Amino acid sequence: EAEVVETLLDVYLARLEALNDRVERLAANIETTQGVLELTLDNERNRIARLELLLSMAGLAVGASAAVSGFFGMNLVSGLEAAARGFLTTVVCSLGLSASIFAACWRRFRSVSREQRSRLNDVQALKSVLASLDTVGLLLRSRPPLPADPSRLKFELQSLLASSGLPRFGAPPARAPRPHPRRCSRRTVPARAPFRLASGAKELALLGSILSRQREAEETHPTGDMDAVQGPQWAWSKTPFGGG
Repeated sequence: EAEVVETLLDVYLARLEALNDRVERLAANIETTQGVLELTLDNERNRIARLELLLSMAGLAVGASAAVSGFFGMNLVSGLEAAARGFLTTVVCSLGLSASIFAACWRRFRSVSREQRSRLNDVQALKSVLASLDTVGLLLRSRPPLPADPSRLKFELQSLLASSGLPRFGAPPARAPRPHPRRCSRRTVPARAPFRLASGAKELALLGSILSRQREAEETHPTGDMDAVQGPQWAWSKTPFGGG
């Protein structure tokens, strides 16, 4: 009887563990779904905020024209009632004022969006460079010192990354073979390829700047002082830049 009870307890324990695993998977799925829904809601909130901003800019532009028409709608003598082309001139000027206000607001909005994209691009470039810095340091151990000229340094880094099999920062992304035009639309080619190219050039320039500053620091400080100032994390660059 004790063996039967032990077997039943083992069966119940296995069922309980299986139920616990199912509950954990269900909770993980719920959290994942909640995260996706939050991202979707954030995206929709951003779209609504952008629409509200556009409506506010349009309302400001229309309000300027309405203010002009309100000024001329007062029951006061302005002296422009007898003008030959006073009405046409007023309409054209009010429309031009509205268009200029909307254009100024739109230019400001686009400049802020461009600054945000530039900051995100800088952050992504810095992350990519920091992630590949150790690998580049290992590759630099088995080659001569890099040149001091920035253009030659960039070319040498591109050649080094290409020969090592790593993706070059300044290289364009690989494109898939173009399918038949009748079977797909014109959106096959990525529309943001220039953005990726700019980001790759920035990453390559940032990497070259880091290596150039490291070489200047190693030339101005002795070998013992470099260990005390910079620590062991820069020891990989002493071989190519120090010439030893």
